[in-house]
Amino acid sequence: MNASSSLATAPSCQNSEQPIFMNEFNKGEFIHLKKVCKSYGELKVMDNFDLSMRNDDRLVIIGPSGSGKSSLLRVLMGLEGIQSGEINFQKNDYIIGDKSKNAKILDKNIQKKIGMVFQHYTLFPHLSILSNLILAPVKVHNIPKREATEKARALLARFGLESKLHAWPSQLSGGQKQRVAIARALMLEPELMLFDEVTSALDPEMVTEVQNVMMQLANQKMAMIIVTHDMHFARNIASRVVFCANGKIVEQGNPEMLFTRPRETRTREFLEKVLHLD
Repeated sequence: MNASSSLATAPSCQNSEQPIFMNEFNKGEFIHLKKVCKSYGELKVMDNFDLSMRNDDRLVIIGPSGSGKSSLLRVLMGLEGIQSGEINFQKNDYIIGDKSKNAKILDKNIQKKIGMVFQHYTLFPHLSILSNLILAPVKVHNIPKREATEKARALLARFGLESKLHAWPSQLSGGQKQRVAIARALMLEPELMLFDEVTSALDPEMVTEVQNVMMQLANQKMAMIIVTHDMHFARNIASRVVFCANGKIVEQGNPEMLFTRPRETRTREFLEKVLHLD
């Protein structure tokens, strides 16, 4: 039995409405990591990462726990540093490693072009859903409140949550909270979205509603990097899959190739375990 026969069809979403965003960067190299290294003490979680993507790529990062998947996203978001290497964004210098300072963000404006959604929602519990969405645009980016409110309303309507505009986070289900978290990230019109295990904390019946939102973005060719343990979803949304283990990029390729004809033994062993192949 091969990997393809064990993968069911994940949610898909064809949407004829106006795009949520417009990705206008040229079709050349969008992000490039050059020999990026990151360690926590003696534990090296990113060991000479070399990785690039185009602006319409959907990279899905898979691999066992501790392989550097989430660290990669947090580094790209500027939340954690690197000890060596460099990262370019749209052919501009973004981050360089620094052994003493752990990292140096060279361009804060690039950091503002990246949005991230975490595993545990991270909504402010004391703010309404509307206030959660407009807080950063109004307070940090000086967008007029009326304009931000209209944008928030439109995003929530697109995600089937307009009736929750004045609700509190505690009144929402896990799937609804995660959709709100995605909408909040999109409020700042990012050019790259990072998703870190966004469905792993959800009940199974709520996973599909979040994955459908992500498929909307994929259908509109938004640049995304997704960390997930859901191999069914990975195969359906990815333009390229990257397998990491022991802090290294072991193998990468298109989903069909990697899931059905992996070149590396370590990749094959991982897929056999997570897909329960005979």
